[in-house]
Amino acid sequence: MDFKTGRKPARYTRKSFARGIVMARALDSLGLPPSASSDYVMAVDKITGGDWGMDGNDTAGDCTCASTAHQLMLHSANAGTMIQPTAEQTLALYSAITGFNPADPSTDQGADELSVIEYLEKTGWLGTKDTAAANIDPLNIAHLKWGVQLFGAARLGVNLPQSAMDQFNAGQPWDVIANDGGIIGGHDVPIVKYDASGVFYIVTWAKLQPMTPAFVAKYVEEAHCEMNSAWIEAGGLGASGIDGKQLIADLQQVQN
Repeated sequence: MDFKTGRKPARYTRKSFARGIVMARALDSLGLPPSASSDYVMAVDKITGGDWGMDGNDTAGDCTCASTAHQLMLHSANAGTMIQPTAEQTLALYSAITGFNPADPSTDQGADELSVIEYLEKTGWLGTKDTAAANIDPLNIAHLKWGVQLFGAARLGVNLPQSAMDQFNAGQPWDVIANDGGIIGGHDVPIVKYDASGVFYIVTWAKLQPMTPAFVAKYVEEAHCEMNSAWIEAGGLGASGIDGKQLIADLQQVQN
């Protein structure tokens, strides 16, 4: 079965580059991440039984907003009360950011991740906001892992090969193969977990999907950390060894 993608190519600004430097310095100061991430997924699975919701990404190219919905589920579930966006709410977010009109298929043009993050930081969604956000280097595996451990998730921008769609449908991990069938589109997925063997777990098309570091190295174009307000207010950085308030202040200070 084929599903939708919808991520536009990575977009960068002077602000996003500067924030990326601030974040890199903060993560470098922590040294090596834990061998396996804390299990933030369990709080969602207890409520949903492992069904993360399609959030419209089977019919529309709203993967950037479906990724946002999945992150919000994880952040809020671990903060105490899970917010579970509906497909209608997720598609409404997609419309607000891009002008998508369900009655006009020509408006289904996808979105870039930075525009979605900027909207979440400025406007918010379903009662929460991104307190701050920053790019991280997708080739820096330690930083990706810290992104998950500290912030609950790391948003990835993937250039998705046909082989990944085939592997998903077959219940197999996303991994590199010799003939990948070519790139079928840009896709946005959040890493929500990694294990001691080094395998990452992302959420896409309503399911938890394993992904190898080799796949990350070959196909991931961009990555972002977002500090969701529900997560921060629940003390999500409390035991990390990082000064969360100072990090947020440093990121917020970068405005241009």
